[in-house]
Parts: sequence; structure tokens; C-alpha cells
Amino acid sequence: MEEEKLNFIEASFLVLTILISHIIMDLPNMIIKSQNSSAVLNVLYITVLVLIYFLIINKLFKPFDGKNILSIAEFTGGKTLKVILGIIYSLYLICISAVILRGFCETLKIIYFPKAGLWIILSIFLVLAILANKFGERNIIKINTILMPIILLSVFVIFIALLNNFEISRIFPLLGNGVKSTFIDGALNMCSFSGFIILFFVSPNLKNVKDYKKVGIVSILLSASYLILSVASSLLLFPFLTANAEVLSVYLSACTIRFGKFMPRTDALFMFIWIFTFISYLSIIISYIVKFSKESISPKSPSLVTYISALAIFIVALLPQNSTQVHFFENAVYKYLSITVVFVLSFIILLIGYIKKKKLDKMRVIQ
Repeated sequence: MEEEKLNFIEASFLVLTILISHIIMDLPNMIIKSQNSSAVLNVLYITVLVLIYFLIINKLFKPFDGKNILSIAEFTGGKTLKVILGIIYSLYLICISAVILRGFCETLKIIYFPKAGLWIILSIFLVLAILANKFGERNIIKINTILMPIILLSVFVIFIALLNNFEISRIFPLLGNGVKSTFIDGALNMCSFSGFIILFFVSPNLKNVKDYKKVGIVSILLSASYLILSVASSLLLFPFLTANAEVLSVYLSACTIRFGKFMPRTDALFMFIWIFTFISYLSIIISYIVKFSKESISPKSPSLVTYISALAIFIVALLPQNSTQVHFFENAVYKYLSITVVFVLSFIILLIGYIKKKKLDKMRVIQ
């Protein structure tokens, strides 16, 4: 989205789309399985950790106002490092978005289209994402800005509608499996905010670079609210059921909502909202992969990169043989891959760039 400039709301909703799409993937299920009754407390804890992490990142970005991490990588280690990092981020987004899409399409297939081939459902999402990119990035941003308030509202509606069904005793003991599990091992659940990766690239797109800090804080807090409500809804309703569920735990929560005889089931309405969320998510992911390629390898045909990215997502999404392998990736590989790429590698690049920039500025002052 190199040529597009975003205002505060547009940028915040853009980041939120990535963060929330990762949450819908079934992160509530993963957190509940690892933390049991302390799941909500753990989410509050990792939210604080992510906010602290972002404030540090914001500090490291200060000498590079209006730059993204690829530009900082070039400053730090030259064109080679920039190309390598661009490839790493592209492959990461392809792998993560493919698994997220596969998990969501598996749910659609099980519930609504049991006779349809999985590849057909995957193809529809990716074709729509390609078309969205063809219509232009400004249109993606406009549609996303309209969708996000509805997406945010959906989880609040689910939570409020289910209040009378909650069993509060399920949050006890508050520390679940103990202090170590909640606060030490549980720190790895920062991967729930792996959509944070977009915050390393959004700065050049802002109309006002000074909005960067506000965009980060607002998007993290709103996505944390979404995650807390999703985890709380699942935990207080049926923690043992979601631990072995074959469909999204957020969907299972929606299935229990009843609005009288005229609307006995609302799950289809929520699923409809989430379908548009994933289309928007894929559109943004593909557009950023194209952006990475423009910055790192300067392809002759950016449109070709769009098709190749979509094809790569399609192929990776079909690699798992069954839902068990998909859940393994979601619950194991996803966690460590996200922590490594998003929170460790990116931090190291920024830190080295920050130190180098400060040293050069200090030398200029002395001279």
C-alpha cells in the first residue's frame, strides 16, 4: 500500500483486521487448552506485555519516522539484508494466512458445505482477494473501514447475549495450572498478537506519522478486548467442549445465542460477517506481500506477484492432510514461528538499526 496514505481510523482498522483474523482462527481455544481457568488472566497479562513491547518498538522507530522495517534493514545491513528480510516476511505471511484460511474453510465445509471440495472453498476466497486487489488498495481500505466496526460489535453481541449462560466458577482457581504456567510459559501466548507484524510496516502509509503510537495502542487494546471476550465466552460456556472442537470456538459460542422464536439461530449471521473479515484479511495480506516485493526485489510485474502469492497460499493451505495436522500447526508451529519472526527477529533488526543510527548521529555532532 505504498501509494496510499491512511488516516488514524483507517490505519487502526487495517491493523485490527490482521490481529482479529488471527484471533478468529481459534486462538481462544489454544489459550484455554494451555491455561484452563486462568485463560482470561493470561490474556490480560500478555496484553500488558504486548503494550510494553510496542512502546519499546515505538521508541526504536523514532529516529526513522516514516520508514518501515525493510527500509531500516537496508540502513542496517544493506540491500542484501533488506531482500532476505522481505522474503522471510513474505513466506511468513503466506504460511500463516494459508493455515488461518484452511482452518476457517474447514469450519465452513463441516457446517455448511459438507459435500463441497475444500479446494473450491479456498479458491473462492483467494479469487475474491485477487479481485479486491485489482479494484485497488483504496477500495480495500474503504471496505475494511466499514467492516471493522461490525466485526468488533459482533463479539460484544455474543458476549452480552450469553451472559445469563455463563458459569463464573469456571474461572477458578484464578491461577489455573499455577504461576509458572500463567506468567512464564503463558508469555508465549503473545503469539496471539502475531498480527502485530503489520505495525512494522504501516508507518510510511500514515498521513500523519505522529499517529503511529496511537494506531498501535488503539489497535492492540481493541484486539485484546476482542480476544478477552472470545476467551471468556468459550471458557465460561463450555471449556471442555472447545478443547476438542472441530470447528471454531467463537462459532460454537455464537451457536448458543437465541433471540426469540423469530431468530432462533444467529450463527449464520456471524459466520457471514467473519467471511467478509477473511476476504478483507487476505486482500490486505496479498497487497503487503506485493509491497514487500516492490521494495526488496522490484519485480517487473507486481500483478504477477499477486497471482503467485495467492497460488502459494492455496498450495500451502492444502498441504495438511487433515484437521489434526492443521490444529498441530495452529497450536505448536504457529506459536514458535510467530514469536521468532514477529517478536524476536523484528526487534533485533530494529535495535541494531537504532544503535547504528544513534552512533552516526553522535559522530556528526562531534564533527
